Amino acid sequence: MLPNRLLQTFRLIRVDNWAPLLSTVNCSWAQSSSFFSWPILRSKVFHDNENHHAHEVLVNTIKSFPIFQPISANSFSSPMGNLPETILNPRLCNKSDPDRIVEDFKSLMLYCHKKEVCISEDTFDEFVDLFCSECHKFSDEQIIDCLAYLRIHPSTTSTRTKNYCEIWNELDKVCVSRIDQWKMKELLHISDAWYQLGVARISKFVLLALRKIGRKVSKMSRDEMIHSMFFCNIVRRPIIEMFDYEVNFNKLIDGMSIDEVGVMSMGFFKTQTPIRNPELIDKIIRKTIGSVDTVKDITLVAILKILRYSSKLPQVDLLTELLDSLVPQVGRISLLSCLHVALLGSDIQTCHEEIVELIVKRFLRELDSTRLKDMERICHVISLYNFKSSDGSELELCSKIIQKVKENVDECVRYPRCFSNLVHYLTLCGFHDEELISSVLDVKFIKHAYDTNIRLGRELFCLDGFAKINLKDTYKGNQLPDKYRKTMGRLMTHYVPQRNSKFKLSTTDRILLEIKEATDGLMKTSTFKHILPHFERPDVVLCYDTVKKKAIPLSPNCPEDYIGAILTREDMLGDLSGDSNLVTVAISVGGWNNAVRDKNRPTGSFQMKLKQLDLLGHKPCVIYWHEWRLLENHRDRQHYMKRKLSAVCC
Repeated sequence: MLPNRLLQTFRLIRVDNWAPLLSTVNCSWAQSSSFFSWPILRSKVFHDNENHHAHEVLVNTIKSFPIFQPISANSFSSPMGNLPETILNPRLCNKSDPDRIVEDFKSLMLYCHKKEVCISEDTFDEFVDLFCSECHKFSDEQIIDCLAYLRIHPSTTSTRTKNYCEIWNELDKVCVSRIDQWKMKELLHISDAWYQLGVARISKFVLLALRKIGRKVSKMSRDEMIHSMFFCNIVRRPIIEMFDYEVNFNKLIDGMSIDEVGVMSMGFFKTQTPIRNPELIDKIIRKTIGSVDTVKDITLVAILKILRYSSKLPQVDLLTELLDSLVPQVGRISLLSCLHVALLGSDIQTCHEEIVELIVKRFLRELDSTRLKDMERICHVISLYNFKSSDGSELELCSKIIQKVKENVDECVRYPRCFSNLVHYLTLCGFHDEELISSVLDVKFIKHAYDTNIRLGRELFCLDGFAKINLKDTYKGNQLPDKYRKTMGRLMTHYVPQRNSKFKLSTTDRILLEIKEATDGLMKTSTFKHILPHFERPDVVLCYDTVKKKAIPLSPNCPEDYIGAILTREDMLGDLSGDSNLVTVAISVGGWNNAVRDKNRPTGSFQMKLKQLDLLGHKPCVIYWHEWRLLENHRDRQHYMKRKLSAVCC
């Protein structure tokens, strides 16, 4: 297992960094893959493209608020001489003269910039101590000047670099102490300074300023709302009452550009706040349709993210209209934008066949430059929709993805959760590689990827089930230890639904109970069982004698629930398992999320469940929720179940 230090920070990757882990993965693809180097990311110079774009929108469109302007060091063309003596020997400085300290600070920042010197040098320790002890005496204008000059300091490896950290922290404290004195304009202006310094997300001032700003959301102008939402996006927490933003956004959206709508969408998504107002969702969709020919990639992705996060069934028709309008844009927009277009309807199982096929072909053409994360997501789309193209391009894509993954083991180790998800999605698409599965199920790799929190790894549970069922005759690789399976069985399988339970029943739970009650009226011996524990919900299980035309009880030695055991015919019938006249029926509910909307096919996951039931020797019987809901009473349900069971058992 790799040291936590290497798992938590981005470092320059070399072969020997990963050797302890790779040596435990007993497969040729891991041992023979070439490695490539990744650059060190500096906290001050790394700017997320989305945030940078959103900030440019503020600069270009919000004229009523002066964006914080840092000092341009290039404007000081004169050669830099020696530092003032009061910097090198702060004891000579008059502490009662803040003007002198501020001027010295400016000189020091210019010196550091011109000479490419970091303020962390011991020479500057005493002056930094003096600056930090006296900066509370500075005027507002001097504080702003200090922030502007601090911006031209050479990039540091960390916001915690000695002296640099002390300076910005002390300035942050001073700004916090003046929040009550400053109006919204000043609060947003200073917050912008912290953003440009790269510390807005960890600045206490930005958080508290947003809380003060949030008291007046309903009275905000369009510019104020967009500017403040940008900082909500930066801190990634719903500091402000987001419902008020939603109400005001709905009132002002007609006067916004598509880029400004993108900034607002980014703020809602990054704070994990879905938009609940269907009228606002409709307005966002229509505005996007109207700008589809010119919308920028980053803006489009931001809008698609919040639409996917917020849309419900009533928006299906309008989302389809949006996807129709995006079909001609697949060749223009970036591959990442294409991916989010494909993902748009995934939360409500709505597949736009034409655009998904175009995007799959685009991925196939540009696979060489595709990230592991994007390969994972496109495989998720293909598997979720159980997608079949007109020319089999998705088959070729999945096959090539397997080869590409095996050539980039370092990326797989760097993003282990992404890797294990991808291998799982490939199995749902009908593709597998036993070496890749064995690598994911290696205990040391699991500890590297999940640490001790294996309850997050349903994909591991599913891959282990796939190896045990689908590959039972050929697979010789790693499998989950029994200890892991038992833990996952206890944590990841839903409890059997019960009437009058203290827990609220979902629609699928209620249908399961109604199915069991209807089946009991016919057979008397049905029961709930997790035949496949890696799928959340139990099935209604029935053992039926086709000659005697009656049901028999399960074997008394059938494994108990919630231990992660996969139930075979032998488990359920015991000594009677060899009797060909006995069938084991698994009645599964096809819920609304088990089928692709308006398509006559199950999702990839549900199809895998039905296939695995069949491979174990059970007879799957699917009851689709929309059919069941049409049955008005218990008698109708019994007749329906009788027809279904007769078709399966005969």
